[in-house]
Amino acid sequence: MEITNALLVVIMFVILLSLGIGNVLTAIVTVVDRRTQLRIDWFHASWMVLLLLAALSLFWHSLTLLDVEEWQFKGFVYVVAGPMLLFFASGLLLPSDVAATDLRTHYLAVSPQFFGALALLQLWVIGVDAVLGHGFTTAGLFNAAALITFLVLATSKRTKVHAVGTALAWALYLTAATLRGLNVIA
Repeated sequence: MEITNALLVVIMFVILLSLGIGNVLTAIVTVVDRRTQLRIDWFHASWMVLLLLAALSLFWHSLTLLDVEEWQFKGFVYVVAGPMLLFFASGLLLPSDVAATDLRTHYLAVSPQFFGALALLQLWVIGVDAVLGHGFTTAGLFNAAALITFLVLATSKRTKVHAVGTALAWALYLTAATLRGLNVIA
């Protein structure tokens, strides 16, 4: 079997995504572990599940990377930056203080960095279409809406803003996933 540059890019992409998925699963285990005093917070739980779905979605699209015939280092670095951002965002969801019991406080404390990373991830997704030669797609509109949502969430500590932003993020994700499933958008 000949190992191509595309295969090496996909391997690195998948490894980084796997690390992010591991972070999300670790955060979920930390929350549901009966030996800890953590109480489930719906903001925190919603974003853990959304991050897991985003990582699995990126994993599913990793086969697209095999279609690129010639990889240059700049393109490789750009493409693996997305899973790195997802890994970073997922690491922020992990409660850093084992003695902490309030996940809402943790969520609000890390929200500027968390949503900053997710905003950068949306820019990355929009840009990756350009790198892979697809241009701006209809799906890019959903990413642009998510980018704006994440920027608002990064700058707010108000729970009502986070409630609306979380609901909007779910609506955007579910709508985009449904349209992709119906082959309406790429």
